[in-house]
Amino acid sequence: MTVPDKKWGSLPYWALLIFLTITFLTGGASRSDVQSLVILRPAAVLFLAYGLWNMQWQQAMSHRLVFILALGTVLVTLAHLVPLPPTIWEQLPGRELAAEISRLTLKEPVWRPISLVPPATWNAFYALMIPMAVLIMAIQLEREQKFSLLFVLMGFAIVTAVVGFGQSIAPGDPLYLYRITNEDSAVGLFANRNHQAVLLAMLIPMLAIYAATAADSVEKIRFRILLSIGGGMIIIPLILVTGSRAGLLVGAIGILSIPLLYRKHGNVKPPKRKAVKTDFRYFIGFGAVIALVLITILMARGQAFERMAESGNTEEFRFRMWQPVIQAAWTYFPIGSGAGTFVEVYQVHEPKDLLSIYYVNHAHNDFLEMLLTTGLPGVLLTFVGAAAYVRAAWAAFQSYKSRNREKLYARLGAVLIFMLMIASAADYPLRVPALVSIFVVAVVWLAYPKMDSSPNVTNARRSIERSET
Repeated sequence: MTVPDKKWGSLPYWALLIFLTITFLTGGASRSDVQSLVILRPAAVLFLAYGLWNMQWQQAMSHRLVFILALGTVLVTLAHLVPLPPTIWEQLPGRELAAEISRLTLKEPVWRPISLVPPATWNAFYALMIPMAVLIMAIQLEREQKFSLLFVLMGFAIVTAVVGFGQSIAPGDPLYLYRITNEDSAVGLFANRNHQAVLLAMLIPMLAIYAATAADSVEKIRFRILLSIGGGMIIIPLILVTGSRAGLLVGAIGILSIPLLYRKHGNVKPPKRKAVKTDFRYFIGFGAVIALVLITILMARGQAFERMAESGNTEEFRFRMWQPVIQAAWTYFPIGSGAGTFVEVYQVHEPKDLLSIYYVNHAHNDFLEMLLTTGLPGVLLTFVGAAAYVRAAWAAFQSYKSRNREKLYARLGAVLIFMLMIASAADYPLRVPALVSIFVVAVVWLAYPKMDSSPNVTNARRSIERSET
């Protein structure tokens, strides 16, 4: 057995690229009534079916912990849809009001699922098809194909950045893809400014890995470093233009992660021509980047920057909302109210002083919303996932000076997951199909499988690692 060569034309690889493209073009919102879901979710089912049909057992076993957590999430969601007899259902915590309504409106008791809002739970189940499809197809990729996903994600981030730039200098309905959106902000391909800012922030550590990956000449190394620096200088003002405070925090994490991700290149070929003391091309390039940054700031709409200087009424409202969410969570603990039922359940427990003409679509803290809707099973899955993440991240950063690409990409995956976790503490990025797809890719990078026990494969891969270290 030999290590497989690069197979850029393999069906799983191109299937994943096509599906990721569909996801980023149609999956920039978290609402269940977005019209583009008519395209995205059937596509997810089809690509998931293809992935399952093409998957080999050893591929699943090499990522078994990831599969257990993913399957556990699906099973918990489906368990909330299993009908229970009235005598059992009425004994579940938090069902008193619904049970009383049933007694007053129905002639005889009926079997009911755990979920208080079954249609919302079915929607949550359908939403899981998207990350499951990405996971099933991603684990089937060869080594180089998994690495190439970095360029795919960077490409999508650049596209949404360009769209956001256009929205900042020429606002108008045609540039916004969703009817319910932040019309006063540069949201790019998303419906929410925070989600745009989070993706732009994640581009920073991606550029660090791009600059650190192997190049066979000094010229290519310099080009990658210059391009990464220039890209970072453009990203920062684009994050500011979104008007997202969460984006600033996650962006700061991305900047702080650069020393943990970037590694100097080892032995490379000397430059083809004699180096000169002053290369004016670099000065021209940096000048162009700085000019573009200044143009972005000057032409951006003032509302975004005014919002950055506001007193934070929105954040104060979210903090006040978390208390009734916690109280409601204990009302339904340990079973939960049902996956995806936050909107309707929160309306029952919403305090009068927080009432407004707008409904609250999420808890703006995914950990609290998970506690409310999935109860103890959700807490256990989160705990196991967090423990697995810490262990894998520790292993990735343990050999700090290693330039092995599996290690580099594992570190990138750890950083991206951490950034999404921080964003989830005040928002809901993983409920957006485009961002949860990036999360799955990051998980696959972090949880790279152990070496094959075959001597040929082991020796070949070790030789590759030595050449990259």
